[in-house]
Amino acid sequence: MQPKSGRRGGSSMLLLVLLATSCLLGSAKPSRGRPRTVRSVLLASDLAGRTEPEECKLSGHKDLHLLSPATACCYGKIVKNTSCCMDQQIAPGVTRKTLQRKGMHWNCTEENCWDTVQGPRGRDSFWLPEGATCSTPRTLYTHGGSWMYGSPDTDSYAQLGSRLAKVTGTVVMLTDYPLVPAGNYSSILQWAIDALQWLSLNGPFEGCDEEHGAKRVPLFVGGDSSGGGTTMSLVLTLAKRPQLLGQKLAGAFFFSPWTNLMCNTPEYYSNAFSKIQGSGKFQDDSKLTMYTGDILFQEVTPENADAFNGNAVDYLGGDFELQTDPIASPFFAQPADFAGSLPPLYFAVGASESILGDSVRVAQHAAQGGCDVILEVYHGMWHVFPMYSEGCGLGEPLWAGAYAINQTGLFVRHIHEQGRLPYKLKVEGPNGGPPESSILAKFWQPSVSKVPFFRYLYDPNVRHFSKVGELLPNRDATYSYKDIMKDLAKQSPWIVLPSLTGAAVTIFVMGFCLGGLTEFGGERTVAVGARVLQAPGARVAPRGLRARSTGAAALGV
Repeated sequence: MQPKSGRRGGSSMLLLVLLATSCLLGSAKPSRGRPRTVRSVLLASDLAGRTEPEECKLSGHKDLHLLSPATACCYGKIVKNTSCCMDQQIAPGVTRKTLQRKGMHWNCTEENCWDTVQGPRGRDSFWLPEGATCSTPRTLYTHGGSWMYGSPDTDSYAQLGSRLAKVTGTVVMLTDYPLVPAGNYSSILQWAIDALQWLSLNGPFEGCDEEHGAKRVPLFVGGDSSGGGTTMSLVLTLAKRPQLLGQKLAGAFFFSPWTNLMCNTPEYYSNAFSKIQGSGKFQDDSKLTMYTGDILFQEVTPENADAFNGNAVDYLGGDFELQTDPIASPFFAQPADFAGSLPPLYFAVGASESILGDSVRVAQHAAQGGCDVILEVYHGMWHVFPMYSEGCGLGEPLWAGAYAINQTGLFVRHIHEQGRLPYKLKVEGPNGGPPESSILAKFWQPSVSKVPFFRYLYDPNVRHFSKVGELLPNRDATYSYKDIMKDLAKQSPWIVLPSLTGAAVTIFVMGFCLGGLTEFGGERTVAVGARVLQAPGARVAPRGLRARSTGAAALGV
């Protein structure tokens, strides 16, 4: 790499050449009628009047943000390191306890486990909100990590558990289930069933089982990513076998659940990660760079889908038939599978995820089967974005992450306190249902079927632009050498090189002439010219000889 000083010197020489050429040939400024292209900005930085960590100063237009500063910061960091930036702080006002349930242990070794936490495993973590008692509602949360990684105390699950305990007001239990390949679909689901049965009978303190006796406290379940898929499998299992628990679940919530183990939803293609770089720049001279799609899974579509599929088959113990089983792979559950005693469901998913459809389709089928469902899709968000609620180190919250966690709290508290969802939506046609001739009647059961309460959410912290020109490179300013360079770079070398050579020769000849005029002076030149015209036959001494004669006269010779 050349030193900066060398580049500056070369740039200065080239600038002089181009400026001289422009003076000789006239202005090359394009007409104002040139068509303009509107360019979306997904990354923004250089925030006026704001101090940011150096790594969050991303490229983008300084006067426009189509994503909030925290979202832009997360985009820039996660694109470089997909393992970074999850929440670091434990929520205030909550306490933590751990428990090793009898018989619920396993060993993570190099032979049967790929996680970084090796050795004895299986200890549960509990997060207790302030003032928790034996009567406090309880939540069983199953962590994600592709069923291969993670624990209640790693990958920011302690931070998430503490936040959920605070906003929901429930005792949150996180289990350390056996990871693949030590575990598989059947053993992980059974682990969740055992944990929920234990939680229904035992509270966060010793003696809770004796204190409330046969009285059951409200039970909620939740999970994210692969843990969200297991949680949905648990919900569907309890719907078919309610005797396993002895009470109805109060509610279930999901963050970006992985429910399609065939891994073939359309978003694997339409939300594939893409980095777009343009040849132009914005008004603040920053590079035109955009990121779209799922920033956590950056492989091209076939590789991304194949990786998910291979992971799913490992989880299923190599049983390919389970990839479309309605309980193991809830994406394939039909509305009838959700009929009966299923609890209200809440989904929070990012609009840019590869597995967006895993939430949307399950939510739709659950509602058609009669469930009360809330589905919230967050614009521009990636996989399991609630775990980045602190803003990736920017110093201000990621609005979507914090909002989804608070919405989860509203969902749980409202069900516990009011006995229903905070929102209610019902669609009715003639006589309580669609006409028989309607296409809707093929999958709509009057007085049973519902639709999800759906919201597509935008970050309110995004700045709004007032004119389209703010999205464009600065074409109203004086046409500078940078603009000339951009235009030259687009031309063929067979056009650029001869043009530059011709310009250089022209400049050299003109410089030589101007130098001569400067050396002899205007008046002397005119006088010499007059003598030449008056004596056309006179010989003019060679320039070198005249110079020597002039020098000798000056020395008095």
